[in-house]
Amino acid sequence: MNFEEELKILLERTKNVKSPVNVAPSGMSLAEYNLPSEIWMNDVEIFYNNYLKKHALGERIRVLLFQRGLNAYDEIVACLISIQNDRKFLDKMNGIKEVSVPAYQAKQLPEYDLFISHASKDKEELVEKLYQSLSKLGIHIFYDKESLEWGDNWKEKILNGTKRAEFAIIVISENFFDREWTERELVEFLNRQNRNGQKLILPILHNISLEQLQEKYPSVANIQAIDSKKYTCDHIALLFAGQLIKRLKNL
Repeated sequence: MNFEEELKILLERTKNVKSPVNVAPSGMSLAEYNLPSEIWMNDVEIFYNNYLKKHALGERIRVLLFQRGLNAYDEIVACLISIQNDRKFLDKMNGIKEVSVPAYQAKQLPEYDLFISHASKDKEELVEKLYQSLSKLGIHIFYDKESLEWGDNWKEKILNGTKRAEFAIIVISENFFDREWTERELVEFLNRQNRNGQKLILPILHNISLEQLQEKYPSVANIQAIDSKKYTCDHIALLFAGQLIKRLKNL
């Protein structure tokens, strides 16, 4: 049982423990009435000695446990609730280390799991459905329709997206050919992939043949592609999730 589970159990027990009193109800001795809260605070003292000495509320709990005044029980409960909401401390006690990334490296960390590069004319037939399938899996996507906001410098934001995505699905169709921004996005991703030597581009052929791809983009033709006719959008989303999981395992 870890720290967080022990803390949760202590707090759940308070649902069946009454605060101590000076005068017991009729028919019950004071010691008998206050016994459950006394036992609970004894267990909190053990918990405190094991875990809480270095917490910001640790000294306050120590004093309350030592004095054992009538208000000590309620105040200790309040302290433990605050500790339960202290995510940073919980992670530390559960052995989850906080990783500090230098500022110069943080600027290079992926902001998106995926960038979808496509021609606008392919949105309705394929890309919108693919985006929905990917989103259902919780994948963080740069998709122009959803990522660009009112007032954005769209050229700047798109170029930034090409630099901050872990992968790029490139939907290549005849509509993709010879368009200024689809061509520019493709060049950005090819340069990144060649520079880093890490898998980045995941091509989808949409209503074109491999021969057409070879003729138009020979540098992409050597990258394993899938055909949109052979896979549903949900299947493509699952395939991508597999690629993302492999990448995360290797970090």
